[in-house]
Amino acid sequence: MDTERGRALRREYPELASELARFLHRHGDDDLASLVSHIRGADADGLRDLVDGLRRDRRTDPYRGRREYARRLRDVLDHGERALENGHADTVRDQLRRAVERVTDALTKMDDSSGIVGDDLAELMTLYARACTSAPPPTQRLAAWLVGMQLDGPGWPKVRLRDFAAPLGQAGLAECARLVEERRSAADPGSWTATWGIRGLREQLAELAGDVDSYVAVLAEDLRSTAQFVTIVTVLRTNGRGDEAEQWARRGLAESAHPTDTEKLRDLLVGLLLEREAADEALAVRRSAFERFPSPDLYQKLRETAELLGVWTSSLRTEALDYVRAKAHVSQVVTVLRAEGLEEEAWQAAIASPGRLPASQRLSLIGEREFDRPAEVIEPYRALIDELLAETGKTRYSQAVELLFRLRAAHERAHDEAGFTTYVEELRLRHKRRTTLIARLADL
Repeated sequence: MDTERGRALRREYPELASELARFLHRHGDDDLASLVSHIRGADADGLRDLVDGLRRDRRTDPYRGRREYARRLRDVLDHGERALENGHADTVRDQLRRAVERVTDALTKMDDSSGIVGDDLAELMTLYARACTSAPPPTQRLAAWLVGMQLDGPGWPKVRLRDFAAPLGQAGLAECARLVEERRSAADPGSWTATWGIRGLREQLAELAGDVDSYVAVLAEDLRSTAQFVTIVTVLRTNGRGDEAEQWARRGLAESAHPTDTEKLRDLLVGLLLEREAADEALAVRRSAFERFPSPDLYQKLRETAELLGVWTSSLRTEALDYVRAKAHVSQVVTVLRAEGLEEEAWQAAIASPGRLPASQRLSLIGEREFDRPAEVIEPYRALIDELLAETGKTRYSQAVELLFRLRAAHERAHDEAGFTTYVEELRLRHKRRTTLIARLADL
């Protein structure tokens, strides 16, 4: 065995590597194949114990042991992955299913606000699908389990029938459809099961069936979300039915309450119009959205489409900028002006309305000129510091002191060190009762 392979073995299987060394010392290389087989089976044999450890007691504090639980789940994933690679799908398949059920239940008893365990559960579900593909379980049993996970579970993990399409086969997918329809006929129309669970499975089944009309019909049963229109348009466009896709896109845009909710749908419509060389209509779609809501994103979309069509003239640019200046919020005006290279106008607009711009945006503007034009940033820095000190708190004090260091540097570059000293003394007098702040000011 070469050195590199030996090192890899010690990293992946430290205990088994030691066993291998002892075995080879006693027997030599003749029986190496049997020991390698033993090593490969170790992950499958050890998986059961790891899965047993995924049980979560409901009496446990939901905030305790989360990190340890996540590590154990990663161990299950690693062992399961290696076991599948080593050809033990038939051995580990049911253990992976048991792990999915255990983690699903555990998430009802712990805080997973970080989403780490939930993400690993999704990965575990994918790994289980791989195991089922390599060693298919009875199709009716798998179909019943998948439908039950979607409709009777707490809402996770997400069941993706496409991942299980191969082990289910046509018979399994048909069984899923039968079970879904059975549940649909008995479900409360206003329940989560009917609104989201059953509908989600019906949409997936229609997609897997490959009948575009049936798939669109299922999607169209509930059009409260713009995402449904996006899916319908995408399906029709992908299948070469551009005219129908365009009609659905226009309908979705017309039924939407706000243009910023439909950006992806609008992009699809513009793409369809450009595909059939309807340049004027594509530009009209962009202008209409921009004029309803002159945001930086919609301004940029208008510009990009006009440039693509070769009609982004100086007059159109001036007209669009004037519209932004007149209709948009000052923070949006500043964003557009900066994107267009009009830094001086953006600065003047920010200075004229400092209280209407987020502090992060003002700091970004200050940073662009604090080295070359330091005198101009002194008052804006002071305004930000005064805003922070309008309220008490250690976090605000820390942020204010950080800005004070930057303000001092600006005063030094502007050759006005005395002005900074005077300002800090004024702060000390104004906030003399704030002992924590006064102590922080001593660092300056």
